[in-house]
Amino acid sequence: MSFTPEAGTPLAAYYAETQPRTGAVLSRRSLGTLDAVTIGRYALTIGAADPCHYDAAAARSAGYADVVAPPNLLAAMVEWGVGTPEAELGSDGTPHDGEIPLGDGLRVMGAGEEMELHNPAVAGTTIVLETTLESITPKQTRAGTCVFVTTVNSFMSAEGAVLNRNRRTVVLLDPLEES
Repeated sequence: MSFTPEAGTPLAAYYAETQPRTGAVLSRRSLGTLDAVTIGRYALTIGAADPCHYDAAAARSAGYADVVAPPNLLAAMVEWGVGTPEAELGSDGTPHDGEIPLGDGLRVMGAGEEMELHNPAVAGTTIVLETTLESITPKQTRAGTCVFVTTVNSFMSAEGAVLNRNRRTVVLLDPLEES
């Protein structure tokens, strides 16, 4: 059975505008070059004790070209920019014009994230992030009509080797009625 959001609602407008973009690359940008200090600091922050994250000699003896990043470092790097000025944020704290189309005024909730590790990221690797709109699926739930939006962040080296892919899903709902 096919389902679409109720006509005339902000969620229906968002779905009609965004659903045709399924499969499209939303953005592609460089996140910069990983360095050993960033890798070591991040590893220390999350409590990763493997010397391969701090010591180049230990990393080389384990078969890496240099210190190796903890697997979740790349996902954390996505948000490391300067950030969006408050005046450009929606009432829910999301940017009006971010890479992932979230719809102005819609309620946004996280619905899960999966990480697929392909290749290690080592110091000296230039990281490229490509974000793709994987799916947009309307559903009727106990909370009402929702749209589930899934994007895939593919982290690659500048040479094109896939390092990891993160699949992130958010749920969008119509704004709450003012009482």
